[in-house]
Amino acid sequence: MSAKQHVFERLRDQNIRITKQRKAIIDILDGQHLTLNEIHLELKKLGYTNLGTVYNNLDFLIEHNIVTQVFINDRKHYDLTIDEASHDPNNHIHMSCRINNKIVEINDADLFDMIRNHEIFRDFNIQKLQIVVEGSCPSYDPGRCKTNSACAIAHLPAEEELG
Repeated sequence: MSAKQHVFERLRDQNIRITKQRKAIIDILDGQHLTLNEIHLELKKLGYTNLGTVYNNLDFLIEHNIVTQVFINDRKHYDLTIDEASHDPNNHIHMSCRINNKIVEINDADLFDMIRNHEIFRDFNIQKLQIVVEGSCPSYDPGRCKTNSACAIAHLPAEEELG
């Protein structure tokens, strides 16, 4: 059973309706980090034009840990987090190039453990760890980076597994 099917079954078990719009948002966000406007534009292509419905469905999906919000490059993005094995909404690191806006997931259990076990958090029960790392390459070339994705993180896979 796919992660999507598992989520739909979990919602059905709770007698929660899975609307076509919710399914469409999940499909649109699969493998992407999009802003509200970008989601709305994609939904318009499918015939869903009501912006209020997009807001309501995103709130629903966030409430049920299907989607998470993350601020990257000074903009709110939405990220699908249904594959908890590799994409836990409560343990999440994004790396983003401020030049070409490439966003990469970093899933490194050692890094999460290092932060959780740090002395400063000794008496604190961390329930959510969400980090955004923004920057640009030290060898940044404005002409090449935007047109040829010369940014170092542009060559990393979308779901980078480290450690």
